[in-house]
Amino acid sequence: MEPFELAWERQPNDRQWEKPEGDDPRTLYQMLMTSVSRFGDLPCFGYIPSPGMPRTHLSYSQFGELATSVGKQLAAVGVKAGDRVALILNNSVEWAALSYGANGIGAAYTAMYTHQHGTEWAYILNDSTPALLAVADTTVLDKLVANMPADASGWPACGVLLLGGEEANELPPEGVAVHQWAEFVAAGREAEAFEIADDPFALNTLIYTSGTTGNPKGVMLSNWNTLSNILCVQSAFTIYVGDKNAAFLPWAHSFGSTFDLHWMIRCGVHINLISDLTKIADECIEIKPAVLLAVPRVWNKFYDRVNAQFESATGLKKVFVGKAQKSAAKRIAKAGVECDAVPPSGFFDKLWDKLVWSKVRARFGGNIRFCMSGAAALSPDVAAFIQMVGFNCYEGYGLTETSPLVSANGWSGPGTSKLNTVGKVANGVKVTIDTDAWDDPERPDEGEIVVTGPNVMMGYWNNEEATKEVIIEPGTFRTGDLGKLSKDGYLSITGRVKSQFKLENGKYVSPSGLEETITLNPLIEQCVLDGRNMLNTFLIAHPNMDALRAALNAAGIDTSGDDTALCASPEVRAFVLEDLKKNNMVAPDWKGYEIAKTLILDPEEWTTDNELLTPSFKVKLRNLLKRHDEEIQAIA
Repeated sequence: MEPFELAWERQPNDRQWEKPEGDDPRTLYQMLMTSVSRFGDLPCFGYIPSPGMPRTHLSYSQFGELATSVGKQLAAVGVKAGDRVALILNNSVEWAALSYGANGIGAAYTAMYTHQHGTEWAYILNDSTPALLAVADTTVLDKLVANMPADASGWPACGVLLLGGEEANELPPEGVAVHQWAEFVAAGREAEAFEIADDPFALNTLIYTSGTTGNPKGVMLSNWNTLSNILCVQSAFTIYVGDKNAAFLPWAHSFGSTFDLHWMIRCGVHINLISDLTKIADECIEIKPAVLLAVPRVWNKFYDRVNAQFESATGLKKVFVGKAQKSAAKRIAKAGVECDAVPPSGFFDKLWDKLVWSKVRARFGGNIRFCMSGAAALSPDVAAFIQMVGFNCYEGYGLTETSPLVSANGWSGPGTSKLNTVGKVANGVKVTIDTDAWDDPERPDEGEIVVTGPNVMMGYWNNEEATKEVIIEPGTFRTGDLGKLSKDGYLSITGRVKSQFKLENGKYVSPSGLEETITLNPLIEQCVLDGRNMLNTFLIAHPNMDALRAALNAAGIDTSGDDTALCASPEVRAFVLEDLKKNNMVAPDWKGYEIAKTLILDPEEWTTDNELLTPSFKVKLRNLLKRHDEEIQAIA
């Protein structure tokens, strides 16, 4: 392949999206095989086998052969077209090989997180009834055995596939086969070829939603649901064959699997797995990615860290930072574009960029061409800052039920992105705003976002009642999100239908966007705004304890107690609340009645382990409110 070559031509805006046409892949396995034939000897995956070891690389041909061998052996042990293969794995070459191998024989994969509770695994396995289950290691298998039925009939009929190289510790019930990965792949290489599945509308994956208000639901996505998303964005963003990405979004989530895995395979990208999520920046320095996909929390931390260092700069450094910020702001304003990076021009502009911004870019390897943010709202302040750093940063919007892409900045070309929006609606997708679902007279143009398109799920697995609640007709889905659509086609997300609440004065509050502004404060890590049927809103927040102690010391407030005592202190809460009112709960984003009158500080981080977060890191509101019920009831 030539350097700086796009893998594919951009799809024409007027093509039909009801089904594949021409050379379109009909299944994900067929898509992989096309990439193998085009990019054969180019690197496909880079990964660190174990801590301290150098990064190992696998070519497209090698990965294609591995995925095919896995598919052959899945068929050999009894997995059939229409069956499910369950995965409890972290992102890995094995994860990818199992998903593509299953797809090749016409089976669907359903993926779970290794950090989920055993009871959640048991629920999903009982609901999805997979033919085979792959587990990451003996730790996962041990936890699984403790939570699964003691009878073999409650386990996958084709057995358990154990990765990690160790012999099983706790064994499943007698009659459940335990396959070892190395032997499984070796047998697959010798097994008979399978008939390649060819149905674009067959089930490709079951992705279980977070379950913030009950048991998770299995979202059924077909091959064409996912492929229509991938084909829509191919070559709409500048990804060259042989580019590298740094992959850390979980593939068990639709944003990660569709875009950080399948889209990259389609485009001939060298996918590099981040081995340690606490050291993303360190590994990016080694990988030097051109593409980086992340969730807002990653960008928020980046924003906080860089700005904290800017504020602590002294002497000449402080002068350089000030000059660089003014110079970048002036250059971007003159260009009149949002989200797109604007290269420096002129002697001093280039000088300040070299002295300041190039060093910030170097933290991510110095080679990023564009970034994407999804899965939650990205603050416009953070997006504007990333643009100033010199990265193209595009926010997208979608849901698991829409495969996931509905709209995004950036895909319609340079100069067409807008802050405070999630861009233009994707080709083939139609968005309408149902204003009847939202009755705030102050915001009459807002309503529930309804999506129609080839990306809309087939329905919820084994749950016709839940499907009927959201699928108006085949291909049309009620998102549950509040938004508005501008006359020139830009979509803005303003909240969730279910998370909105009404105060005693009749005013409506939609908290999600407001919460995002709070988490930009360096003192706050996590927060929830509530106040339904109350006179005023209140805020529950988990602070950054190190930053909080430093700020309190600087203000002369006693910090001698432990974290629990500090968070319970009325003086500390008053200090933090005043800081938030001064810097974050401000107009025009916040109206007077939305500003919290009470702050509850929670010293414990909200995690999946303490059941305050879902596996996809959404707050379990019911659990959090129950945890602080006594304090909430005491609010006057």
